[in-house]
Amino acid sequence: MKVLIVEDDPFIADDLKFEISTRFPSEISEIIGAATNYADAVSLIYSSSPDLVLLDISLGEDKDAGIRLAHFINQQICIPIIFLSGLPKQMGFDQAKFLCPFDFIHKPFDPDILAEKIELAIIYQSQRKNLGQTNLTSNPGIHNKLMVTTGFNEITAIPVRDLILLEADDKIIRAFTTNNKQSIDFTSPGLKNFYQNNLFMLKDFYRLNRKHVFNLNMVHKIKDNHIFLPKLPSRLGNNIEGFFQLPIPKNGDSKKLLYARLGYKN
Repeated sequence: MKVLIVEDDPFIADDLKFEISTRFPSEISEIIGAATNYADAVSLIYSSSPDLVLLDISLGEDKDAGIRLAHFINQQICIPIIFLSGLPKQMGFDQAKFLCPFDFIHKPFDPDILAEKIELAIIYQSQRKNLGQTNLTSNPGIHNKLMVTTGFNEITAIPVRDLILLEADDKIIRAFTTNNKQSIDFTSPGLKNFYQNNLFMLKDFYRLNRKHVFNLNMVHKIKDNHIFLPKLPSRLGNNIEGFFQLPIPKNGDSKKLLYARLGYKN
């Protein structure tokens, strides 16, 4: 098993290497890195094919490099990520949790806790390789669909790959997809709860506000502080009416976090 370290502090990187090599001499065959920036990390991922990534969030002046890198990893290779960060909760954990990491460790790290998390990741990866596939992909016909209640004694399956936008309207959530002329409306205890309960399947989605969760892969453009998402061709009128236009909240770090999830350095 190969572990990639992404850490800009050379002393912490050396400590990580020491703990890994000392505690897992037979389980870990190679320690890669440490990569100190986004570009080097991507290059090492392509050239070395790691099985696990220990990932800092802030790399030098690039404060959300780890968030963008985690999004890249989830899209490209889908391997376990253990975040290590000394950032405040709202800048560290609150950003990282929506990337579905394997775990999150606060700095300064406890060597025993680090070892426990890595051991669990080793077992997890070993089971994946022995099975040849993850449990979540063993039956993609089921596991790639959201099952929602659309009426009395009625459940509808929504393929995640076709989902563009979830829009909350009180206790009703409207799902807009690429292959339905009308929205699929279903009941839910709330958009936030629905999103968090289905976070693994919705890992490529972003909760913009209390009303909207959208597919990051469906973003057409960002203009005038609005996100443009395509509608179905049957809904198209002129160019403007052909898109959902979602305003980006102006308070806090909403735009910065959104750009980080899109893999764009603002």
